[in-house]
Amino acid sequence: RAAIDEAKQCTDKPTLIKIRTEIGFGSPSKQGSASSHGAPLGLPEIEATKQRLYGCDPSESFLVDEDVAAYYKEQADAGDQALAAWDADFAKYKEAHPDKAKELERRFNGEIPEGAFDDLPTFVFGKDKANATRKFSEACINAVAKKMPELMGGSADLTGSNCCQIKGAGDFQKDTPEGSTLRFGVREHAMAAICNGMFAYGGLRPFCATFLQFAGYALGAMRCSALSKFGVIYIMTHDSIGLGEDGPTHQPVEMLESLRSMPNMCVVRAADANEMAAAYQIAINNVQTPTVICCTRGTVAPLEHSSRDKAMKGAYTVVEEEGEGAPDLVMVATGSEVWRCVDAAKALQTNHSIRTRVVSMPCQEAFLEQSEEYRR
Repeated sequence: RAAIDEAKQCTDKPTLIKIRTEIGFGSPSKQGSASSHGAPLGLPEIEATKQRLYGCDPSESFLVDEDVAAYYKEQADAGDQALAAWDADFAKYKEAHPDKAKELERRFNGEIPEGAFDDLPTFVFGKDKANATRKFSEACINAVAKKMPELMGGSADLTGSNCCQIKGAGDFQKDTPEGSTLRFGVREHAMAAICNGMFAYGGLRPFCATFLQFAGYALGAMRCSALSKFGVIYIMTHDSIGLGEDGPTHQPVEMLESLRSMPNMCVVRAADANEMAAAYQIAINNVQTPTVICCTRGTVAPLEHSSRDKAMKGAYTVVEEEGEGAPDLVMVATGSEVWRCVDAAKALQTNHSIRTRVVSMPCQEAFLEQSEEYRR
């Protein structure tokens, strides 16, 4: 308590309180032993610990003393009074500043502002330039940020590589609290954990970014996002097993399947600009589900028949088979592999008369939400 009181006096920097503990403290025969960690103490040891450490009646279980219960009731009553006072203050604020109060309520309710997706870019085949999907991601987050000032986040020291800088957004620092760019540093787990805390507090829509392979460092906190139903947006670039100069440490061979197998985790692997626009619309609409947006470092070829609306369904036919009847072969691909499958389908038809359909599946989770008729 003395350390906590001292920490409260320090208001210009964080305080780290280091506590030395001993595992199984109070247990007569298991204190300081590994046996107190992986298994229950057992009834005799629990009774002995109660008597020895706390002077409790060993025959009682789950007993809350009257003075403890009374103290907790006092705290609950004080909380109710504080809430009533805050509600009264906010009612006054609402009356004095109705527009600001309405915006504040919208953000804390997790409501998407009207027209949030109106400025998402549309790729015109044959006119617009091919690019890496991380560049399309950059265009999308900046398009949405204009309508959603609550978007706040940054990268694990890879802002330039992740292409996640919101233009005009300053750094969030002690002297610039209005900034919305966070410099997380090279600490992926802490980055994801901080985003969880921001989402839990409310009023903000946090995003963070790193290389897809480095999601492995953050998986514990990302799983916490999924379990807690926090709609954190994860932007993961360098999605390729052929990254060249970065070598095998940067190749996310198994990472996609690890993320896809996590309950309540949405994974979107966009194949071009239109699918990336869908990725951001899916992610932002997923208020209770975290979303991983996977982006390439390398340039991808444009898809002639892609669209945001079709990609929103999670999967769609991007190349129809020639002729009548069922196709000889169906290829389902995601992300940077789609355009390669398109080229392969053309070669199979031209060189071997194999009638091939190509399906782009940017988001399995969105696809599984469609009707059975559509999925078939």
